[in-house]
Amino acid sequence: MPQPPVALILLSAPLHWLPIVIFLIAYIFIAIESGRGSRLDRTAAAFCGAVAMVLAGAVSLDGAYQAVSWDTIIFLLGIMILVAHFQIAHFFDWIAERVAAMARTPFQFLVLLIFTSGILAAFFVNDTICLMFTPIVLAVTERLRLPKIPYLLALATSANIGSVMSVTGNPQNALVGVTAHLTFLNFLAHLAPIGIIGLILDAAILTLFFRSQIWHAPPLARTATEIPVVVDRSLLAKSSAAALLVLVLWIMNFPFPLAAAAVGAFILIIGRVKSENIYRRLNWELLLFFAGLFVLMQGFENSGAIAYLIQLFAPGLKEHAMVQLFSISGAMLVLSNLVSNVPAVLLVRPLIDQFPRAHFLWLSVASTSTLAGNATPISSVANLIVLQQAAWKTKIKFSEFAKVGVTVTIVTTLAAIAILAAEVHIFPQP
Repeated sequence: MPQPPVALILLSAPLHWLPIVIFLIAYIFIAIESGRGSRLDRTAAAFCGAVAMVLAGAVSLDGAYQAVSWDTIIFLLGIMILVAHFQIAHFFDWIAERVAAMARTPFQFLVLLIFTSGILAAFFVNDTICLMFTPIVLAVTERLRLPKIPYLLALATSANIGSVMSVTGNPQNALVGVTAHLTFLNFLAHLAPIGIIGLILDAAILTLFFRSQIWHAPPLARTATEIPVVVDRSLLAKSSAAALLVLVLWIMNFPFPLAAAAVGAFILIIGRVKSENIYRRLNWELLLFFAGLFVLMQGFENSGAIAYLIQLFAPGLKEHAMVQLFSISGAMLVLSNLVSNVPAVLLVRPLIDQFPRAHFLWLSVASTSTLAGNATPISSVANLIVLQQAAWKTKIKFSEFAKVGVTVTIVTTLAAIAILAAEVHIFPQP
């Protein structure tokens, strides 16, 4: 008969409180990140919390292996491999150059930037779009003598909003899509209206905040937008074929992870790019972060806390559809800004299927957790990428970002609730 963990032998009291304490400590470190008296970043905090859960006996070693959603990990890995090939082909640089060349006025440049980055983020992950577009935005605004802050805010907010539309837009959407068994087209059909309307609202809000610099500014100098970009046409064609293939497989209802992994392997074979060049562009930290969070959340669930939360939220989530949507959206707005969007989704994951209209609650979780990322500079990784890359050219204060970001978040979230409420009546769920 196997021996119990040492922690269980030493503790005479019931263990249910210990995983809750571990969970809270880990989430505090996840929320505050490094640089505030700790050298642990979010990934390290999640990993250490997961290990602590196993050592404390809250999750067995086998249970930890089973807690990890390998479907989500494989899905993300496959998409990362595909996106890395687009990066090496300089596809994103070329798109940014074309956007700058098409604009005739500061307002046109703002709108083109918002919709280009937003729509691309829906299929190529918001973090990637911010990583690739920030240097281009800095270069274009400098050559055109435009203020940098409005366009950097436009890039960050539109990438977050646009990523709402698709399961490939951001990690939390991937998690929701895999967990809730939503098809690619189903997810797109319900959340694309939220993304498109959100981008329109984003353009209107930024124009309002910076109207003297955008709306009333003189036309742009046409020649100043020329930024030479050399595109690897052969690799771009192969990457585009692979992207089309994965979309076709998803439309045919192939499992998300299987299709993503198959296309990742396919482009590795036909792309003829050195593998180490691909590996350097993969976000291994994100995969480890996910794995650690899965185990951490399993320990929290085993503590009985999830059952308590179900009872706590049950009244609001069993009411009318509007009450349900407001309840889950409010909870996700708060949680996403306390512990980040991916941990917030994992926290409510065991709750959603317990309630009526779970389909629309999942869509609300995906949309609100993403839109919440615009509230402050630290609300999403995409924001941090833009601010960190732009820091050598311009500084954006926390209050300066939040003034615009909170407005964008509130307005777009209310629009998302209204759209989903309308969809509940058009497509009723049991």
